[in-house]
Amino acid sequence: MKLVLINQYFPPDEAPTGLMLESVAEVLAQQGHSVTVLCSAGGYAMTKGGAEDAVEEAGGNSRLRVIRIGASRFGRGSFVGKLLDYASFYLGVSWQLLRLQAAPDRVVALTTPPFLSLLARFGSWLRGGDHAHWVMDLYPDVMVSHGMLKANGGGHRCLAFLSRLGFGGSRNAMVLTLGPDMQERVADHLSAKTPSEWVPLWATEAPEEFSDDQAGRQLRRERGWSDDEMIVMYSGNMGLGHRFGEFLDLLKNAERWKPLEGKCRFVFYGRGKRRTEIEAFIKENPKAPVELHDYVARSQLGAHLRSADVHLASLEPSWDGTMVPSKLQGIFAIGRPVIFVGSGESSIGRWVEESRGGWRVTPGDAAALDSALLQASDATQRRERGDAALRFAERHFQRGENARRVAELFGGSRSAE
Repeated sequence: MKLVLINQYFPPDEAPTGLMLESVAEVLAQQGHSVTVLCSAGGYAMTKGGAEDAVEEAGGNSRLRVIRIGASRFGRGSFVGKLLDYASFYLGVSWQLLRLQAAPDRVVALTTPPFLSLLARFGSWLRGGDHAHWVMDLYPDVMVSHGMLKANGGGHRCLAFLSRLGFGGSRNAMVLTLGPDMQERVADHLSAKTPSEWVPLWATEAPEEFSDDQAGRQLRRERGWSDDEMIVMYSGNMGLGHRFGEFLDLLKNAERWKPLEGKCRFVFYGRGKRRTEIEAFIKENPKAPVELHDYVARSQLGAHLRSADVHLASLEPSWDGTMVPSKLQGIFAIGRPVIFVGSGESSIGRWVEESRGGWRVTPGDAAALDSALLQASDATQRRERGDAALRFAERHFQRGENARRVAELFGGSRSAE
């Protein structure tokens, strides 16, 4: 098949959606498909990129061509700048879809920027093919969770109509989501005849690319953490969809913290709109065993994740199904347990409970969080749950297997109507 894949980001940009798309595009090319990727010439993790459109062969593979669109690059610093970046990318994608010499059999859109589904549907119609969709963030639902739209308000209804329009039509080959909760939620935007499936994401590094435990121990020493401390780490985006209140409330309460005093350190790495909550806590509680740092370099990620004994993850229940954060995959891949604050209906909550690779805490349940941390302070418990996490990752979060499955779905023939 002749396939066109559309996403704002693609390597060397390090945005996770681009890294996932690269894995799938490479598999599709290896399977004999002719693949064209339409992406921006610069993204939020790139400092270089031309202002003009550029065409290249990815990895020297003649079956995989990348067209980098010279869209504006005002960046994520302002809402207006972001909208202008989106608009210029939409225009660039539209132009490229019109001028492709070989008409695509299928146009596959991701969801960065939002509502690329509309371009996939109408671009494929103009060129005589069909369209498919890989939903990384579900719009406009995620905008309601974010507080940008009022549920069932006029703006929400208008954007929901656009979402259904993009996913609509008899030529929609399929909609792929990231987990069971997202598949359930996306059904509100699909007709009964539209095929949908879910395939979980994977760690952006293959298992052999993760550092060994020795590198993690060395990094602990460089960071000044003792071997007998339990390091509890949150690493990644600190966006509005995540929760930190449960962790910070525990640290504020001397009675709750007493069983772990002198034995445990909380460390936070990353950025996002909720980072200010942790900054304010540290300012008000300078003696608390809490550290706050920026993102680490991707080349150091394996040792960084292994430097912790237990990892933290969280998701506001109102965001269930609008996104499925991929941090769990990397944590499980190095055999570390996780304490997840979120609902049991979320994909992450289901996977944590099914795997027994950690502890799930219902938001607001202080007693459950205290119990999870006390259990995690037992090295035997950590090892058993970490081993369970690794086994689950080997069965469900393998990059090669999951990328192949996604490629087969997008490269397969459309189901009969």
